[in-house]
Amino acid sequence: MNTLTLPTWARPHTDLTGRTALVVGGAGGVGEGVVRALLDAGAVVVAAGRSRARLDELASRVRSPRLHTTVLDALAEDLDQAVSTLAAGHGGFDAVVVSVASWGDQGRKPLLALTDAEWDALVAANQTSVFRLYRALVPHVGADGVLVQLNGLSADLPFPGAGGVALTAAATKSLTRTLAAELAGRGPRIHEVILGVVRTRARQLAGVDDPRWIDGTEVGIHLRELIAGTSPLTGVALHYFVSKAAGPSGSAPEHP
Repeated sequence: MNTLTLPTWARPHTDLTGRTALVVGGAGGVGEGVVRALLDAGAVVVAAGRSRARLDELASRVRSPRLHTTVLDALAEDLDQAVSTLAAGHGGFDAVVVSVASWGDQGRKPLLALTDAEWDALVAANQTSVFRLYRALVPHVGADGVLVQLNGLSADLPFPGAGGVALTAAATKSLTRTLAAELAGRGPRIHEVILGVVRTRARQLAGVDDPRWIDGTEVGIHLRELIAGTSPLTGVALHYFVSKAAGPSGSAPEHP
């Protein structure tokens, strides 16, 4: 139990044995780190995503009997039924992590150069998808459970050349915080975690890496403490994790 190397800010033992967590976007760069950290704490983990091939690759790398994978499309017409069937098969969820984001197919573009189609695609992939996931998933998370959205600093900062990404990140930050306020004390705890640059497998394979960046498993270690209720930020809805050395914080970082 807890075989990962722990950062200095982490609690020494976090036990999620008997708990089931769904990680939407679990085959992504950050999602894989979260999956590994939750498995390390003893949880049963369901990794969901749109690509069966990427999910199979995740399973072959991780190789845990407590890891399950499922194809789930947040924009599919049958999302509600798919989530209900999935939840019934696992007895509901103690935790849900939503880690979805798309840069779109348009590449870097000034904000006002986006076409209607490019704008609509970004809003659908990054904003509508999160809303639909919340609507489908919240009824299947226990009242003492946890739902976390992972987001990026573009939710707070101007992002020239990727304005659609930044605007949808800001919108889902507001969405998550509003849901947290509406459900306060009457449903699962809702958390928004805004991340700095994360060291992902894809970046490392592309030769882009910096040891000062946050490891995906460190994000997962923070989330597993939130799920266990042992994090000092358990009662805080909005978190920032932008410094590897400092760890998660309930205060926004100072930006130049």
